[in-house]
Amino acid sequence: MKNYKFSYDKEFDDLLIFDSNSKSKGSVELGDIILDFNSKKEFVGIQLVNASKILKDISGEVDIDTVLKHLKECKVQTINKNNFLIIKILLTSDTKQISSVLSVPNITESSPALAYA
Repeated sequence: MKNYKFSYDKEFDDLLIFDSNSKSKGSVELGDIILDFNSKKEFVGIQLVNASKILKDISGEVDIDTVLKHLKECKVQTINKNNFLIIKILLTSDTKQISSVLSVPNITESSPALAYA
């Protein structure tokens, strides 16, 4: 897993996870999940709007709020498999680690959603 930078806005419950060594050239919005891709259509970041709810739903962890408020480290691993992009996220706070896995359709061809890439 690779270390990613993160920013959590407690007021709006918005979590941004990003690779500081890559630039986003396009985004795909899937409800409250926004995926960022570089010019080669490689994953470089994710934004979770209503992060507490999303992470509770996909991890089953009840105490997400405390982890998000005291977040110290974020690691991400991506796997391309069977036309899906699997995103594994490991969030670490002072007292707990939460692991979540998202699976989204993989972008393999030109898409209007990445028109600026």
